[in-house]
Amino acid sequence: MKPRVLRIAVWTAAVLSILSCAVVDRVLGRGLTAPQAQAIATEARAAVEATELAPTEEGPRRLELAATPTPLRVAEDDARAILDLAHPDHADFFDNPVAWFDYDTAGRAAYWVADGKLFGIDYEPEEIYTWWSYTDTASGNVYAEVSATNGECIGRDSLGMAIRVDRDTAAGGYSLEVSCDGAYRFRLHQIGGDQVDFIDWTDSDAIRSGPGATNRLGLWGYQGRFRLYLNGEEVAEYWDTSYRHTYGTFALYTRASQTYDLTGTFDDFAYWNIEFIP
Repeated sequence: MKPRVLRIAVWTAAVLSILSCAVVDRVLGRGLTAPQAQAIATEARAAVEATELAPTEEGPRRLELAATPTPLRVAEDDARAILDLAHPDHADFFDNPVAWFDYDTAGRAAYWVADGKLFGIDYEPEEIYTWWSYTDTASGNVYAEVSATNGECIGRDSLGMAIRVDRDTAAGGYSLEVSCDGAYRFRLHQIGGDQVDFIDWTDSDAIRSGPGATNRLGLWGYQGRFRLYLNGEEVAEYWDTSYRHTYGTFALYTRASQTYDLTGTFDDFAYWNIEFIP
């Protein structure tokens, strides 16, 4: 039982004890004296305080910090100022299981939608492949966001989001990836080729690190210009002069670097199409 629930249960029991004593005394023709009522109330209060100090089997309690959402209005010099951030062109709260590709392949990965989230498992840590789930909608010049929550991760175990993924092969595209230990990287995924680190692992104070931490990933792609956002803060910019991928769908992924059966969850996915910028 959780500490807060246990506290409520004990307090309720104490109150019922007081009421029971009062009823019995009334039936017997006696009333509770002020000292008696005060003594019972004091005992009940002590019992409640004892439950607050008692250790639990669930481990230490920690304050869970939510991912920092992008404000509906940003500074005029912010590239996103041209977007109507209050009204995305597409929003997905993961309440439709068929909107994202689900599978479970031994030795690779598993993805499924449940309870308003996309769940991902990367079964084996390695650096060659990225196994992801992709959705059924697409865009080209776009700004996309998603909230990503770490599982029991360590080091460079990571979560990521990709844009402009080829719809026919479910490969290729550009991705923003955030690691458990507080770093990010920006990658090119080539169809039938290796992944290229445009920006290698870079530490950032904007990232919430560790197991259970949630980060809001934002990736802006206009032609060959990309901007990377973490929890509403722009952390990097990159130009792909070859402009390899121009249009495609979106993908989300859990990538294990050290942890077997690494889990991660995703929520509140949204994107905004970027109109022509003269």
